[in-house]
Amino acid sequence: MKILIAAYFDDNYGDVLIRTCFTQLLKVALHNLDIEYTLDVMSIMQPNSEQIQTADLIIVPGGAMFGISYLGVTEKIEKILDLADKNGVNVVFSSLGLNYLKHSPENDTRLKALLSRPSIKALSVRDGDEVFRYFADKANYKVRPVCDPAVWSGTVYGADIKKILADKKGKEKPVVGINIVRNGLFGANGINWPVCEQENYLTGLAENLENLGMDYRFFTNGQSFDINALLHFAARHSIPTEKLIFNDTSREVVQTVAAFDAVIAIRMHASIISYGLGVPSVNYVWHPKISDFYNRIGLPDRAISPVNWSAASTAEWAAKLLAQRDYAPDTTLLMTLYNFLYDTLEQLSEKGAKAGEVYSFDRVRDCLNEMSIAAEEDERDLRMKLNIFRSRFFKLSKSNDEKTREIRALTGKVEELRAENEQLRRQLSRLRKTTVGDKN
Repeated sequence: MKILIAAYFDDNYGDVLIRTCFTQLLKVALHNLDIEYTLDVMSIMQPNSEQIQTADLIIVPGGAMFGISYLGVTEKIEKILDLADKNGVNVVFSSLGLNYLKHSPENDTRLKALLSRPSIKALSVRDGDEVFRYFADKANYKVRPVCDPAVWSGTVYGADIKKILADKKGKEKPVVGINIVRNGLFGANGINWPVCEQENYLTGLAENLENLGMDYRFFTNGQSFDINALLHFAARHSIPTEKLIFNDTSREVVQTVAAFDAVIAIRMHASIISYGLGVPSVNYVWHPKISDFYNRIGLPDRAISPVNWSAASTAEWAAKLLAQRDYAPDTTLLMTLYNFLYDTLEQLSEKGAKAGEVYSFDRVRDCLNEMSIAAEEDERDLRMKLNIFRSRFFKLSKSNDEKTREIRALTGKVEELRAENEQLRRQLSRLRKTTVGDKN
């Protein structure tokens, strides 16, 4: 079976972990079913016609891919499905999440048509279950709720965090991770939380944690905009360097979160990774998907609304979290994704009665621990980040050049106006002298 994974690539490493953890689980399921396969990867934002047409199965591994938004993902998915429908290629959506729906008769019709494509053979969702059932009401498959692939990060990166978990026991103070995000995230999601208030919250949170006997670290999920926000915040408020963590690969994000005793999250994957590692967390709710995640793991009270979010109350939440030493992910929830993969592959490969017994959680965990993540994945992350920085630098440089030309043109215009003004001033002076002479 020739399988093509169509993933969303970004330097927000939560999106990368979706693909990485999903791919490892997929390999285990294929082994479980004794299916021979080849795996290839494609950016969902850059559909490759040849890769699509020659695949037997295309899988979108998850993320907030469904909806009409500025990301332009829907247009790319439609292109992939056009080629899949035309060439008889099966498509599976796994752990799909909601983006911005922008309800309107036109958009709803478009999204319903998208989920009713004949090439789509199975679909599972990590959030928005009822919404997906509404849009897929005419489809030939059932919408299945599953976990986000990144909840498996603690197992997938098990070899990388053993020493970190052991070292946590010897610390003098518990360390709380404080998640930092780009300044425009809240406004883009309709939440009025100005930068100055965000920074007052962050400095107040650090102070409150220290007063309660805890240490802290500011960290990001890796996105360059988040890193810039952290750098500016640290510079403006003289935050010591040792309190800052900059993650350059998805592996580093997992290692960073593993070292914390609790996490105060804003990006959802800071919470998802924490859950997979058995690190308790709370999350500021700026999108419904965050509440959906905490409902799914049975801890709805840890999705904190903006109304109840403050430096003092959040620090108190951290203290409550630290009191829970037996926090661990629900293996039944983790297995929802694996079972979906097994059932889907069994159906599409027509294994039927020939299929063996589905692996237990312990067996899946052992397989994942044996596989480990290759160093090439770190190189992929770094190259992606470098390319993103290069692209953004080019855009800023180009914009700066255009502004410089505008400034020069305006400066030239100002000089012309000054010269014209000086000429008019002299003419006026001469006229005044002439008028005075005539009166004399």
